[in-house]
Amino acid sequence: MMQHATDVVLTGHDLCLAQVAAIADGAPVILSAEGMERMAASHAVLLELLAEGGEVYGTTSMVGAFKDRDIPTDDTTAYARRLLRSHALGSGPAFAVREVRAAMAIRLNGLLSGQTGASPALAVALRDLLNAGITPVVRIYGSIGCADVGLMSHIGKALLGDGDVMVPGYDTPQPAMAMLRRHGLSPFVPGPKDIMTVLSSNALSVATVALAVMELRQALPVSLGVYGLSCAGFGAFRAPWQAVRANGTPAERRVATFVMQAMDDDAWVSRGHIQDPLCFRCLPQTGGALLSALLRVDAALRHAFNHCDDNPLLVGDEILTSGGSLPLELTLDVQMLLQAVAHYARGSMGRILTLCRDDLSGLPRNLTLHAGYDIAFGAATKLAVDLGTRILREAAPASLYQVPVANGVEDEASYLPMAGRALELQIGLLRRLVAQEAVTAFQAVHLAGNESTLHGMAGRLHARLATRIAPVTDLVPLCTVFDAAREVLFTGATEISGPSALLFGADGILQEHHENA
Repeated sequence: MMQHATDVVLTGHDLCLAQVAAIADGAPVILSAEGMERMAASHAVLLELLAEGGEVYGTTSMVGAFKDRDIPTDDTTAYARRLLRSHALGSGPAFAVREVRAAMAIRLNGLLSGQTGASPALAVALRDLLNAGITPVVRIYGSIGCADVGLMSHIGKALLGDGDVMVPGYDTPQPAMAMLRRHGLSPFVPGPKDIMTVLSSNALSVATVALAVMELRQALPVSLGVYGLSCAGFGAFRAPWQAVRANGTPAERRVATFVMQAMDDDAWVSRGHIQDPLCFRCLPQTGGALLSALLRVDAALRHAFNHCDDNPLLVGDEILTSGGSLPLELTLDVQMLLQAVAHYARGSMGRILTLCRDDLSGLPRNLTLHAGYDIAFGAATKLAVDLGTRILREAAPASLYQVPVANGVEDEASYLPMAGRALELQIGLLRRLVAQEAVTAFQAVHLAGNESTLHGMAGRLHARLATRIAPVTDLVPLCTVFDAAREVLFTGATEISGPSALLFGADGILQEHHENA
């Protein structure tokens, strides 16, 4: 297959977040020769073990509470299909096409590691689905985060020509068999361990987290720029940034360096005495904690992309039962990130409320243009509190909520799917909150008369916002203003992201933490 610039080559060992996002957005995939060779070698080992009478969980034995029951040798293919259909229990709204494509890519890259024993034909079948744009319909409820068996089964069904799929050109689900035929594909004929390999993965949960993290990486630089615009409206001191540069953690120093460089050409006179409220003063700390937690999840995702979480696992010439289906470290890192997002959001909410207080900002109460006549941002503070509180609520940890299933055999779970959904929801709410902060800061800058002195990132943000919004009076519904700001900030490519390489440098915060320990 000829390679094109948009193709992503899967090797089994170097898949990254940007590539997962590219495949989610439709990039074709190519299977590397080395990865296919590893698959063929591991599959040969599996066949040899089976020929020698070796026991393989889910292949020669049943699963879960029936793990001690052997599958009759003349029933293995039929059992694999029954296993697939009995586990197809996804319910509720469907995953987005992007999420399912990302999950298929993650599972496919894991196959190429050569540790599953699955047949090379399975990798080819998954690749063909991705490149044809055929995406299985998978419902979001049904996994507790110890392999997404109840969800991944729907991907397996589509490979066999069963169930529904989404394809370009259709707004509604289509029969999988018809779409396979339309694209010249045949239903997949599974090998001995192929169905178990499709099921035994957390790929959908990992994909949910991965795409949410990608969105957060894109949102963070803009959110820090909005903080700078709030500083310009409030007349905040820059001294805390300098203090962190001298005495902060590696992540805090990166955030402080970012805002110092991004806002270097934005001039404003500091108002007040000595120091500002904590929501302004502690941004390097809340932003640094968020950045550090984000990069920890990045590192955990890289491992998940490039290592198998199967049970059983093929290691050398042995097939080993494994607890790798429990992605607990990733889940705990995501839960830390959820709490870091909540702290950051609380700061954004605090700046909105502070800017609206005349006793703290020195600006007209509720940032009114006509004191005594306009309510302006008075009622809008309730929206900020609602958004902020909802983000805080999603930070509650879920990984300890466990009820034994499979007749007590499966008594651990990570609840990674729940944590991933919480992160997804948090990021959507954070964008709304940051957009409200941007509008509030825009108004504060106007009232402070600082527009003409802003020539850095805050100035660019102000100029971009000015193309869609004007200073707020009671004549315009605030919901339309906030929606317009959110579109300016977070829709499409933007040149206002600032020196984001300072945040996401190649050297990595985790390495810096290690070196400074």
